[in-house]
Amino acid sequence: MAVLYFARSRTAGGDRYCLGMVNCWLVRAFVNAEGMHGNPALVVAEPEGTAVTAAQRQELASRLGIPATVFIHESGAGRISIHSSYGQSIRFGGHPLLATVEALHQTGRTPRELTPDAGAVACRRDPDGTAWLTAPAAWSKPWRHYQMADAAEIDALTGLPDGEDFTQVWAWEDEDAGRVRARLWAPRIGKGEDEACGSASMLLTLKLGRGLEVLHGRHRAVIRTRPVDDVHVELGGRCVIDRPGDDVRTAVEVLYTGS
Repeated sequence: MAVLYFARSRTAGGDRYCLGMVNCWLVRAFVNAEGMHGNPALVVAEPEGTAVTAAQRQELASRLGIPATVFIHESGAGRISIHSSYGQSIRFGGHPLLATVEALHQTGRTPRELTPDAGAVACRRDPDGTAWLTAPAAWSKPWRHYQMADAAEIDALTGLPDGEDFTQVWAWEDEDAGRVRARLWAPRIGKGEDEACGSASMLLTLKLGRGLEVLHGRHRAVIRTRPVDDVHVELGGRCVIDRPGDDVRTAVEVLYTGS
């Protein structure tokens, strides 16, 4: 009988965390200027031939409570699925996709394309460590945008303004420099404050028609955007890999081994 183990191994690209045949990474996408905080995603490289179902993946993602869990089905083809902590699958999500780029980069296989349920997404990772994707902004959830007077009003928020839901609130911090202060909540789907919402920032980029540096959430996560045309937006940010907790590793082991 095979012995299952969890070990940390070092590759040419850095550390990876392995659970028997299952590799997983906890990645914080869109870290702030100090390399702290960001929006976490668990990235799981599924064993070849797994019989795990979409319902089982969603149950794990909901139970773990991490904002997004990415399951890599075929790393060579870049086929993935994304599941949220609030009980729904995600067709397209900025921070989980960039987290996957960073995780695969650590194995020495930086992807040029990933394919979530929404469709193929071009990817890259720059020498400075910024991960990028290019995709139609319309693949994002239908986020609303609510402009406030200044960044200080954004900082003072404890929730959305009255009457708002599924909304990214924003204000110029430096309009000439394209720097925006933003925060986001979506209470109607059970989603609390999103520390760094790349997809809403993509929609804001098309709305404003210019590249942005969005300082997002309570901890000022750094999101970078560039419009490509009237449809596509480049979305970028730096990512940091952390060691998954014991509870996370155990839950992944149980899903794929049954013990």
